[in-house]
Amino acid sequence: MKKLLLLLLVSILAITAAACGKEKAAGSEEDEEISIVVFDDPVFKKIAEIAVEEVKKQGYTLKPIYMNDIVQPNKIVDNKEAFANYFQHVAYLNQFNEDQGTKVIPAFHTFIDPAGLYSKKHKSLKEIPEGGTIAIPLDPANNGRALFMLQKEGLLKLKEGVEVVHTSVNDIIENPLHLKFKEVDQQMLGRTIDDVDAGFMFTAIAISSGLNPDDALVLEDEKDDIEPYSLVVGIHPDNKDSEKNEILRKAFQNDRVKKVLKENYPLVITAW
Repeated sequence: MKKLLLLLLVSILAITAAACGKEKAAGSEEDEEISIVVFDDPVFKKIAEIAVEEVKKQGYTLKPIYMNDIVQPNKIVDNKEAFANYFQHVAYLNQFNEDQGTKVIPAFHTFIDPAGLYSKKHKSLKEIPEGGTIAIPLDPANNGRALFMLQKEGLLKLKEGVEVVHTSVNDIIENPLHLKFKEVDQQMLGRTIDDVDAGFMFTAIAISSGLNPDDALVLEDEKDDIEPYSLVVGIHPDNKDSEKNEILRKAFQNDRVKKVLKENYPLVITAW
């Protein structure tokens, strides 16, 4: 009887130990995963693919979740449903937090994607007709960026003292050509270019849409105040000092990424 009880006790302990081992292994595997929401665009995907390989070298697994949406990624990170996101610049993130009450912070910078004014109908700004239509981003941070570019080129005048991230078409005080504005989501700008006289878009989106930055009517450069438009990886503030954050930074800020950007998107400026 004693032997039977002893065997039973040993069996129970063995089963318990095995169960704990499995639970620990599952927990360890989960701890070594990093989920990141990535903008579903060729340049972002290309960099994310490099990051997956670089993260793997550090003993972790990076799991990209690709989205075209520019609202949900911050909500997902704010709710801790994903560790990070990669789709936005600093100005957009700040404006989103202010509007939505989220607390996503920039973990580190990646690159600056210069914006430009493109057209399939005209070869210079002088050709844009009276009453012409210009496509600009719908979101406030980039809406103002487009309007400030048009003001710099003399196509319109804005109220004095307005901040770029808070500027809208309502702040236009002079519009000599009586231009019309078509406000669309960022990712739709490339698809809108056929229907307007000119469209404001980022270099990466322009290239993805079959446009050549060399043919832009006007293009931002390093002399312009484009630092607020540096693209960042966003995280929840609770993860600011985590090991995963540092692993991500090394995966996104390296010579491989620089080489890919230089070869495929020569106008893009690395931001580290």
